[in-house]
Amino acid sequence: MSAGSLTRMATGEFDREFGEILRRAVLREGITATEIERLLMAGGDEISELALAADCARRLDVGEIVTYVRNRNINFTNVCVGSCAFCGFRRDPDDPDAYVLSSTQIRSKVAEALRAGATEICLQGGLHPDFGLDDYLRILKTVRSVSETVHIHAFSPAEIDHICRQEGMDVHEVLLALRESGLDSVPGTAAEVLSDRVREIICPRKMKTLRWVEIFKACHSLGLPTSSTIMYGTVETPAERAEHMLLLREIQLETGGFTEFVLLPFVSPKTPLGKMGAKSPDLIDSLRMHAVARLVLGDVIKNIQTSWVKLGLEGARVMLMAGANDLGGTLMEENITRAAGRAVECASAEELERIALKAGRVPAERTTTYRLLKISNLCG
Repeated sequence: MSAGSLTRMATGEFDREFGEILRRAVLREGITATEIERLLMAGGDEISELALAADCARRLDVGEIVTYVRNRNINFTNVCVGSCAFCGFRRDPDDPDAYVLSSTQIRSKVAEALRAGATEICLQGGLHPDFGLDDYLRILKTVRSVSETVHIHAFSPAEIDHICRQEGMDVHEVLLALRESGLDSVPGTAAEVLSDRVREIICPRKMKTLRWVEIFKACHSLGLPTSSTIMYGTVETPAERAEHMLLLREIQLETGGFTEFVLLPFVSPKTPLGKMGAKSPDLIDSLRMHAVARLVLGDVIKNIQTSWVKLGLEGARVMLMAGANDLGGTLMEENITRAAGRAVECASAEELERIALKAGRVPAERTTTYRLLKISNLCG
């Protein structure tokens, strides 16, 4: 934190209690749920001080490198039995624009991604009512028929839970079968906000919080790393955001299995919630969220990822100044945010590197599990 910030704390130019919370957060002395909630409600000059504190913590946690991964996102079906109020992607089986990608189509997309230098294939889809374990194994084997080495980051906990219910199988049995067929890691989506009150409103058919935790602890116990996420800006309170982050911290201290924390602002226009008047969070709210995430989680989940897909490239650059150190993936295609009503133009590796440089940082390509592959040649 800057000398000027410390001076303002000492002279009381902004709330002393707020300044003391920031000081202890940067020094990793531990802050309570109530104190996290206070940071999430920062206003006025407090916002710039919060961002400065998070940027200081980021520098201590991970240094000056901003990472990204070359990947392709493949949404293999939009057919879903869910009823999530924040989703504009799902379709019923008889909808005219419902689809299921064939093995040939998946192979083609994987081959195209590899030609573009992708090291990761991310696979996620709707919860198709006719899909069982064999269908998910077929998808994995299809990717492996193209490449034995590309990292497969696939199947959210909602999809894993769907397989368990379809087959009447234990989560460990399902995960072992998926791993045997090529699964390398699991995306931390389907978390939304880990509060059953919130989930009952925005995704009543989706698993409860304890089931999400059970599935991810099972992944970690089997050596399957996962990301972790929050989708913020719907109906949750600051207290529920704080509880979400503290729960992730607790899991990470127990298992060490999270590779990153991804912050996903709600995109509203074409979703049921949006049609009822819900708005996407503004840039200030996103800045608060990223900064607080760094201060709460950065010592145990060192990689705080901002979503250029949700925020735009310039919005992502701002988050790099407030605690974030990762820009996610190049994706090559994006369907879910687009369906929710945000125009998305996929970014090249070079564009992500320029955003990092514009923020005064050092861009580097990484693997899914954050092994650095190369520092950008734009740095010279």
